[in-house]
Amino acid sequence: MAAIMENQVEEMRKMLNKFKVCSGTTAESAGLPGHADVLIFGPSGSGKSSLIRTFYMALHKTQQVPPDFAERIIVKDTAMNEGTLKYVSAVIKPAKLDHRGNILSSSIMCHDTRGQIWMDEREQKQLSVIMDGQVKDDCMVQQRNYRYARLLWEFWKRDSELFPPEILANGKSLNNQPHAVLFVFDGSVEEIPDGEEEQTA
Repeated sequence: MAAIMENQVEEMRKMLNKFKVCSGTTAESAGLPGHADVLIFGPSGSGKSSLIRTFYMALHKTQQVPPDFAERIIVKDTAMNEGTLKYVSAVIKPAKLDHRGNILSSSIMCHDTRGQIWMDEREQKQLSVIMDGQVKDDCMVQQRNYRYARLLWEFWKRDSELFPPEILANGKSLNNQPHAVLFVFDGSVEEIPDGEEEQTA
């Protein structure tokens, strides 16, 4: 059984290493991106950064990620609210080019996001801006913190402060919009916050 599963995993690796966006077409002439962008989002502390690192390690059959990758996709102790603080991108698989620069296989990128807390209207707006491809890579989106008896809840700043001009990308296109979205949640949590909890300091 284990051998069968390993064979299936190996087949998946081969397929991903050969993956090309809209294979069979000329991406450049069709105005399509030569890469695939996967946006990872979900509650704070749910394991988004760990999942991205797992993707890399599984694809490359390694127990560790390269230092530059580790510096970008940081897994910290979320008990003290020290998880992902920025919108950060990391290459899971680089593109392969022929000697003329034509794409043989597309790159695959994952985008890590700061964890959602309440899943309320403001956090939906944050996700909407990211989904539109309007946030620059490696940018921190500030949040306001209040300490409770047990947990550190985060409240978004006013809309005017939420996305200052310096973190916004110019325009949106298929080249900077996510092509797939993964919602990650912690299975040990009984409920996902729905924005209706009382938010008092």
